Amino acid sequence: MEKKVERIGSIKNLFDNISPYFDSWVEIFQEKVYEYVTWKHLKKHIPEDKNSLILDAGGGTGRWAIPLAKMGYSVILCDISKGMLKQAEKNIDVEKLSDKIVLKEEDLTDLSFSDQLFDFVLCEDGPISISDSQKVIRELGRVLKKGGKLWACVLGRYPFALAKVKTNSKEALKLIKRELNYISYKGLEKNRVFSPKEIQNLLQENGIEVIELYGNRIVAPLLSSKIRTMTEYDDKFYSEIRDLELYLSEEPSLLGLSEYLQIVGRK
Repeated sequence: MEKKVERIGSIKNLFDNISPYFDSWVEIFQEKVYEYVTWKHLKKHIPEDKNSLILDAGGGTGRWAIPLAKMGYSVILCDISKGMLKQAEKNIDVEKLSDKIVLKEEDLTDLSFSDQLFDFVLCEDGPISISDSQKVIRELGRVLKKGGKLWACVLGRYPFALAKVKTNSKEALKLIKRELNYISYKGLEKNRVFSPKEIQNLLQENGIEVIELYGNRIVAPLLSSKIRTMTEYDDKFYSEIRDLELYLSEEPSLLGLSEYLQIVGRK
């Protein structure tokens, strides 16, 4: 229990500290590409019925909840960080969407929501990997209605293993062989990485039928040392890279090379 409390405290502190400038990261080139590809696929899976209730789990400052609310959906955005929720509230007020988005402080491993409350559950950009992955998936599945869809995102095993080759080949090999399942990420230790098969198994073990799996951050990270902000590109180059990323995101043979694995399941 002490280790869990310590972990939760570390997550809260990290995101409380970065919350004031978190939204500035969306101007990084690879973030724009990642966001474009995510929305292209996400829009294919959100409910057609605008009366559907959506949970944005670990939703941070409203990056996903605000566009969903603009489409007409009611969204509950929950996060463990008070700082991120405070920034989300500011962003929501600017967009005049406080009637469409409810904010709640929640631990994703132990949600306060009742069973089968949500028509669609979204957990994007890593919360599953930085928390107890098994417990988070169990809770997200619990609050999802029968027949509803879950969109989840986790860190991919193999790109992070390959990134270790130059500095720690022994650790890289352990990651590849699944003798080691955790990496340092976003200032946190022990973040769970997954192969495509591992994340599919985790959903299926928790009663979620996998219907789609996408890769993201395949191409853009290769350019991050060359192009950082959106002011350093021309529109033609950006459109080429985002279209290349989108095309490769659906190529099964490249899923294992994706920094982010985005998986869609139905309960």
